[in-house]
Amino acid sequence: MSATSRWQGAQHRIGLTGGIASGKSTVACYLKELGIVVLDADTYSHEALQPETLASQMVLKRYGPQVEAEPECDIEPSAGQRTINRRELGRIVFNNLEERRWLEQLIHPIVRARFELELGKHPETAPIVLMIPLLFEADLTELVSEVWLVHCLPTQQLERLKQRDGLSAAEAKARIAAQWPLSQKCAKADLVLDNRSASICWERQIKARLALIKPGRR
Repeated sequence: MSATSRWQGAQHRIGLTGGIASGKSTVACYLKELGIVVLDADTYSHEALQPETLASQMVLKRYGPQVEAEPECDIEPSAGQRTINRRELGRIVFNNLEERRWLEQLIHPIVRARFELELGKHPETAPIVLMIPLLFEADLTELVSEVWLVHCLPTQQLERLKQRDGLSAAEAKARIAAQWPLSQKCAKADLVLDNRSASICWERQIKARLALIKPGRR
């Protein structure tokens, strides 16, 4: 795999990606157990839409009451405290390409800036993982030294997503279709982690790859 558009600095950055519901979080938990720091794009995206943030205010301004969550008590929240109903927001953006692009253009720069901030807090003497579901789609490969992709069968992906998020088949398919196909991502990955069956397969792959990584040396 060519290193074109990859991070060339001394800090060894592993980009962990894959399709939605392919098993990225399971792999990330295992890496944490090994003592490796994992930075999570989904966490930063979630924080970006917390009440009082500029991004959440822009989302509420664009979509109005249809994406505003019901208050937990009878007291009407102030303008800055209004909460986004993420499921309703998802229904909009996963069924409308223009709206999805608008939201991505709003959130992706925030997530990237947060990565840059967090990466600066860690030494160059140990590998660090950036878990980014839309690593290829958001053109963030220049942030990482190499790409690990979690792979499973499309049928497994669909069933896992339906069960995990309580979605209908149509809703789950819309979310999957919003990302690159797993086959396309596999072609651009440096390491494909096989999550079609027992975790012992990808655990061995990870241990073998980590043994070859020597952070601080390029």
